[in-house]
Amino acid sequence: MSQGIVISGLGAMCPRAAGRAALWDLFPREGPAPTSTRGAIPPEVERIPETLFALLPPQPRHMDCFGRILLAATTLAIEDAGLGTAAVDPLQTGIAMGSGYGCLPTNEEYLEGILERGSRYGNPVVFQNTVTNAATGAISVVHNLRGPSATLCSGWAAGLEAIHFGCQQLEEGLAERMVVGSADTLSPRLLEGLSLQGWLSPQGTAHPFSEESEGTRVSEAACTLVLEELTQARKRGARLYAEVVGTGHRGGPPSEQARTLARAVKDAVHAARIEPEQLGAVFSGANGRRDFDGWEYSGLRDALGTHASRVPVTCPKAVFGETFSAAGTLAVLLGALALETGWVPGTPGEARSSSERPLNLVSGVAQRLAPEWVLITALGGEGTALAVVLRGCRS
Repeated sequence: MSQGIVISGLGAMCPRAAGRAALWDLFPREGPAPTSTRGAIPPEVERIPETLFALLPPQPRHMDCFGRILLAATTLAIEDAGLGTAAVDPLQTGIAMGSGYGCLPTNEEYLEGILERGSRYGNPVVFQNTVTNAATGAISVVHNLRGPSATLCSGWAAGLEAIHFGCQQLEEGLAERMVVGSADTLSPRLLEGLSLQGWLSPQGTAHPFSEESEGTRVSEAACTLVLEELTQARKRGARLYAEVVGTGHRGGPPSEQARTLARAVKDAVHAARIEPEQLGAVFSGANGRRDFDGWEYSGLRDALGTHASRVPVTCPKAVFGETFSAAGTLAVLLGALALETGWVPGTPGEARSSSERPLNLVSGVAQRLAPEWVLITALGGEGTALAVVLRGCRS
């Protein structure tokens, strides 16, 4: 990438944490993970409780759950970046939001109301949230974001796709900063569909890359980042978490997911102008589904060669569960914090990689991060794959 793009704000919402600091504390670091909180295995399906919203400023009452958690994560990111008090041009601040399922739960609610009461009695309050870009529009109004705007409802990799889009806007000089994020919420019909496909773990746990893998568990989540042109960020004295130095975005047939991911990773590494051996860690999108993890491993092996079995690999979904489009954005947030703190977060328990897929999995406690580059991957499952390379910010 020819132009410096940095991450200057981080915000996230998941069932057990609100904000970057609470999110980071979910992962084991220097010492053993306390059994009471850090590293504890949650239920098979997790939803964001109302108690977390009580910690945040009041939100528009008309928003659905999808819009509320996305607005909450965005508010946290904007506050973290200091944009609320900075003298920045709203016309130079854009927004790009991604989602795997968007407002699907709201559409279910609206249509079920019609089936129950009749077509003349559709709820207008619910109806206004039945298009996916309703949340993006509402967030733009709340935070006065008047630059480029996009909503990407494009599958599980939509979070990294929003980041890719945001970087394009900055590269082309269409904005000085982009607020990018992603979110997904759960509904009975969605859970039924995932269950019928056999994707959910019968034990309610996720063991990525493990011989114990039986499926994944799922969770609601939202994550938002502030991307900023480096010169502008430094001019206003922003905190610089990490620099986005390469992105890769590829598509292909579902039968070739591993090859598609490999091409995306190669593109991101090439754009970062580094060799695979210079990567200090991989934040993998593996989720415990055997087919999904197989694609992930084969793609990494193809793109990174023998370094794929040496580089520390961490799997955030072992803690979060499968959060769909939010997963990639959450992994970027963790990657930025890893570069800032010098630690690659571990995952609970003792990771035992499959003998067929030998990897250097980070488990139990964190590992020191020496090199200054990390890789984040995301697979869509339907043929899309994205990758992002981050570098630690230099003074």
